[in-house]
Amino acid sequence: MYRYSTNSDEINRRMASDNERDSVRLRSDSEAISGEEEQTKGWSFWSRGNKSVPNNEGGDGTLGIDNLVSTLASNVYIPFKGAENDGVNVMETTTNKSKHDQAATEENLDELAQKPNIVTPQFEILPEKSKWNDMKAKLRDYAVRWHVMDEEKERRPILKRTSPQRHFDLFSENGKSPIKVLIVGVHGFFPTKLIRPFIGEPTGTSAKFVLEAEAIVMRYFESHNQQVEISKIALEKEGKIFERVDYFFDVMSELAHEINEADIIYFVSHSQGSPVTIILLAKLLECGIINIDNSKFFNGPADYKFTSSKKIISILCMAGINNGPFYGADQTLFVRAYQTIEKDSLRELFEFQKFDSLQSKQFIESLRTLIKNNAKITFVGSINDQLVPLYSSTCLFAHHPNIFRATFVDKGSQTPDFITRIVKIAGSLINLGYDDHGIIKEISGSLAGPLTGGGHSTIYREVQVYELGIRFALETTDDFIDLAVDYTPYQLCDLGANTYHLPWCMRGLLYETDRHLNKDEINLLFQEFENWEPATKQLKDIKYRLNGIRYKL
Repeated sequence: MYRYSTNSDEINRRMASDNERDSVRLRSDSEAISGEEEQTKGWSFWSRGNKSVPNNEGGDGTLGIDNLVSTLASNVYIPFKGAENDGVNVMETTTNKSKHDQAATEENLDELAQKPNIVTPQFEILPEKSKWNDMKAKLRDYAVRWHVMDEEKERRPILKRTSPQRHFDLFSENGKSPIKVLIVGVHGFFPTKLIRPFIGEPTGTSAKFVLEAEAIVMRYFESHNQQVEISKIALEKEGKIFERVDYFFDVMSELAHEINEADIIYFVSHSQGSPVTIILLAKLLECGIINIDNSKFFNGPADYKFTSSKKIISILCMAGINNGPFYGADQTLFVRAYQTIEKDSLRELFEFQKFDSLQSKQFIESLRTLIKNNAKITFVGSINDQLVPLYSSTCLFAHHPNIFRATFVDKGSQTPDFITRIVKIAGSLINLGYDDHGIIKEISGSLAGPLTGGGHSTIYREVQVYELGIRFALETTDDFIDLAVDYTPYQLCDLGANTYHLPWCMRGLLYETDRHLNKDEINLLFQEFENWEPATKQLKDIKYRLNGIRYKL
């Protein structure tokens, strides 16, 4: 049973202590990344040192607001302050970024056009809700019932795309008042100060996620000509997962009224922060700290705005360690040496590889709680993540229409077009309710980024990722709240162990693609396979194992 603490003095003491410590750390993080000539990359979990890279302030899909991170206090509620926006004009930053993008595009048009950042599959793969589509679905049901056509037993139900205007009208009372949005940031695993000189300072702070998401949310509502008031909470605390959940629960409990004033709650999390967010939010819902039904929130003042619409909860999990790090990574020399310092926090991450562990059981139960409350969850993995495999970051062991999966492909990763195409096709099939025949799980081990860098720390700077999370929450139907989560565990030790599995996975993928997607995808896949000249041993092995498929087709 979840614990609900009412000791406000103890909570305030803990919050003050942690805020003082976090403030020092945030200033240190800001100093490490704000110089014009000494810019450092977000820390790499496996790397031995920092690589100097230019400050990303446009031209690569990022917002370039790293220097604003230290202005946002942690573990406190930051209300909307109108045009002042807490002293940070995010829209001005976004405008400057757009101007910089335009200048960079004019200067490097060819390079940017050939190698853009990609988030695939795109949100538009979901079918649009329309009378014609509804009619076709009913006709298909009748055809199956009358045995005119075979039932597609393997397909799972999916949500449909729809206009967000229905939500806007309810929350704003048909445009009479602004929509209130609360953004909550949850950072991932932070190394101790003793090990940071070797692997670099962490730049993926909760404050950074909140500011990035705030700019995107403001831009999104502005594009729909809708007034919005954005408040925010940057949850900051290092430690093990359940310790962080308990601490954040106490913080959020003290802010129950402020949280429940929001019409939309948008959680943005990264790495270890993803399971922390899932478990924390489920705990807040079960204990009644967050009330989905606005009409049931009766503890507020007399002038509290009641609406007939339920709250919308969106969770964005970026490179989340939902199924643990790469299998066998705990036996590497660097990780074994690292465990002597970060023994408990690091070892806990590998518990998610065991489906019968306490962490995994709590994660799946919390996921079910969120789905029951109609939360929309977007899992986005990074294709060249050096810490988390793609099957883990996209949470492939849990299926529900309220879950959308995508993959971030960094233009600097030099990912082959063939691999990108496979990820796009597989992701499209999964999001449409079909089967990818396990190909993502089979190739994940060969996609790990280099030890000195990778996509684990670049994904949270991508604009498209934050936009996908808010769009999936606001622009989809609410048809399957009562549908249970499909939980399908598997043996991680078997992934990639049998060389014959990959050809059969590819055969099934091609069958599903030919049946349910555009057949041009297959032609492009084979063309890119022929032109592919893999450079690494892992990718060469993939091409060798897939040669038999090409001769058949």
